[in-house]
Amino acid sequence: MAEKAISRPGVKRVIGVDLDFGALRTAGPRYWAFVSLLVTVIGLGVMAWGTLLTHGGSVMAMRDSYPWGLWFTNYMYYVGLSAGGLVVYASVHLFNAKQFAPLSRLAVLQAGVLVMMALLGIITDMERPWRAVWMLLTPNFNSPFIYTGSAANIYMIICFVDLWILITGKGGHKLAHRMTLIALPFAVYLHTTTAFVLSLNKSRELWNSAVMVPIFLTSATASGVALLLICAYVMQRIGAMKFKPSMFRSLSTLLATVIIIDLFLLAVEILTVFWPTSAKPGHALRLAEFFTGEYAIAFLPVLVLGLGAFALLAGRSTRHLPAVQITASLMYVVAIFLKRYSLMAMGFAVDPLGQYSAPYLPSLVEVLIALGLLAVGLLIMTLSAKVLPLRVPEEDSAESDQVVLASHAPEQALEVG
Repeated sequence: MAEKAISRPGVKRVIGVDLDFGALRTAGPRYWAFVSLLVTVIGLGVMAWGTLLTHGGSVMAMRDSYPWGLWFTNYMYYVGLSAGGLVVYASVHLFNAKQFAPLSRLAVLQAGVLVMMALLGIITDMERPWRAVWMLLTPNFNSPFIYTGSAANIYMIICFVDLWILITGKGGHKLAHRMTLIALPFAVYLHTTTAFVLSLNKSRELWNSAVMVPIFLTSATASGVALLLICAYVMQRIGAMKFKPSMFRSLSTLLATVIIIDLFLLAVEILTVFWPTSAKPGHALRLAEFFTGEYAIAFLPVLVLGLGAFALLAGRSTRHLPAVQITASLMYVVAIFLKRYSLMAMGFAVDPLGQYSAPYLPSLVEVLIALGLLAVGLLIMTLSAKVLPLRVPEEDSAESDQVVLASHAPEQALEVG
């Protein structure tokens, strides 16, 4: 159902979307202070990128033994975080999870912005980004990057088109349902091909595991749902959106379920690698660095934070508490970042000849570029909270319920007959 035109001062309709620029004029000083901070961080990131373009890769900590750096960690991380938004949004249209309907617009926006940040990370890593056109003209189809890169671009476009459909109501719930059927396979394809970038490297025994793909999917879904829960609380806190406590309870229950599956798959991989009759020396040697090597400081917190987050959400008597939900979500969002970082860095810690390399720590230029990209995403979400109509009208939810009831009417008629 399309939204009616709004005639309030400051509201302008652009491609069918009512943008409330007037809300920016009434924003408080704390809002603009936060926006100013983000713009400052973006400026520092642009300066750092300029340094990279001027001086080349010498200003980065990446080297022959570590050809991938913080940018690839963030690519895996942001692509994974985008999964949570789609899972929640798809559950509304495919599984009739009506409690998540108020989150649909926010979930799709979050997914699109996160994939955009992941793609910007690839561009900023290129010392000559204008040469990227040659990758499009002469693609190497043996490289998994071709598939995950194209999937990320298409998925980002799908997310923003989907958001436009949800806001304008073009095509109604039938078109939104069809878009979900298109977006869901692309999301699975995107996360699968991202995992294949690692698992198809047979010379890197730490990565060369079939379980890498399902672990990527579960980690992505869990961290994405956790971030969406945090974002929903922030939006409610600033008055941009309003949610029922039951929605947060359902979201935290979903989060706890996916967390335990993710931890189970990780435990299975660890057990298989270290079990005496199944252990492969090269794989066990590299995975042991996670627990006793120089990267243990990054990986052991993954287990502590992951188990701690599940323990907080496992209790039915405390799962409904906002403080518990936010704390557990923050713990798992941090845990998955550390997991992605240690997984990327540890894959290069021991080369195919068995030689060790000094630990990888990103340079200041890499950190500033990464923070700049993070600030870009936060700035888009901050402005969207004021300008975009992210709150789902109640009549849309009611109409969605009527569509669902109508779709089950023939089945009910047969049962009566």
